[in-house]
Amino acid sequence: MVVDGSSLAHRAFYALPLLSNRQGVFTNAVYGFLTMLLKILAEEQVDYIAVAFDKSRETFRTERYAEYKGHRKATPPELVPQFSLIKDVLKALRIASFELDNYEADDLIGTMAKKAEAQGMEVLVLTGDRDALQLVSPSIKVLLTRKGISQLELYDLEKIAAKYGVRPEQLIDVKGLMGDSSDNIPGVPGVGEKTALKLIQTYGSLENVLANLDNISGSKLRESLGQYAEQAVLSKELATINCQAPLAFCLEDCLHKKPDYPLLLQYYRELEFNSLIPGVLEEMRDAPEAASPPAREKEEQLQVLEGWEAFVARWHQAVSQHLVAVEYLDGGS
Repeated sequence: MVVDGSSLAHRAFYALPLLSNRQGVFTNAVYGFLTMLLKILAEEQVDYIAVAFDKSRETFRTERYAEYKGHRKATPPELVPQFSLIKDVLKALRIASFELDNYEADDLIGTMAKKAEAQGMEVLVLTGDRDALQLVSPSIKVLLTRKGISQLELYDLEKIAAKYGVRPEQLIDVKGLMGDSSDNIPGVPGVGEKTALKLIQTYGSLENVLANLDNISGSKLRESLGQYAEQAVLSKELATINCQAPLAFCLEDCLHKKPDYPLLLQYYRELEFNSLIPGVLEEMRDAPEAASPPAREKEEQLQVLEGWEAFVARWHQAVSQHLVAVEYLDGGS
C-alpha cells in the first residue's frame, strides 16, 4: 500500500476541529491521519507500506509553469508542525516515509506503485487526490477519500470505465483539455469535463484531437482548441504523474512490521491520544515477541471506559472552546 501523506494530512486537518494537547500542540491532523490509516490497515492485508510527502512547493512543474498551484494559500500555521509529528509517529509505527526535492508526493507514489507492479505485486494507493486515478491498472487500485476522512471509494479499471468512459491513462488527456482549477492548470478555455471526455472518447488522445480539428463540430470549440493547443499540451504535461522519479526506494525497506510499541505509547501519551492507547496495549499483549506491559499500562488498560473515544473527542472540543469544568470526587465522606 502506498499512502499520500500530504493529501491525507490536509484532509484530516480540515475534517476535524482544531484540537490540541495540554501543552498547546495542535494535533487534529495527526489524529485524523492516524485513525484513517489504522482503520485501513485493520481492514486490508498489507505486506508492504510506504507514505509519500510533498517536500516543498517548488518542483519541476513550477519550473515549467510558474503559475502551477500558484493561487493556493499558504499552509495554515496550525498544520505546518503537525507534518513532523505525523512523520515521528510513522517512525514509531515502523512505516517508511519518503519525500524528494523537486518532486510531488504524486510522483513518488507513481514511482513506487509502478516498481511494485513490475515485481508482480498488487498495489493499493490511499489518497485524497484524484490525479492518482491515472495510475489505475490491472494491478493498481486507488482508494480515494470522498468526504473528509470518513468515506472512501475504491477505483479499479471497471470503476474508471463506468464513471468516465475512458482508460485511466487517458484521464491526463482529459485534464489537458479541461484543465484543473485546484492546481491552476489552464487547459482550454470553454472546455469542461463533459466536452473533454467526449473528445477523448472519440479521438483517443489530446494529440489526436488537435490533429483532427477540421473534423470537430462547433466553430467556437474548434477555434478555441486551435488557439490554445500549446496550452493544452502543457496542461497535459503538468497533469502527468512522473513514475520515474529518482527515488532511493527498496521494497524490503517498506515491509509492514510491528510497531515500536514503547515509542508509540510515548507519542500517544504526549499527544493525548487516549482513545488509541488501548489498541496498542492489546497489540502488545497479543504480540508473541512483546514484553508484558508495565504496571502503569496494565492499570490504564483496566481503567478504559466504555465510549472513551467519544468522550475524548468531546473533551478536546470543550477544551479548545474553554468550556471545561471538572468536579473532583475522592470517594470520601
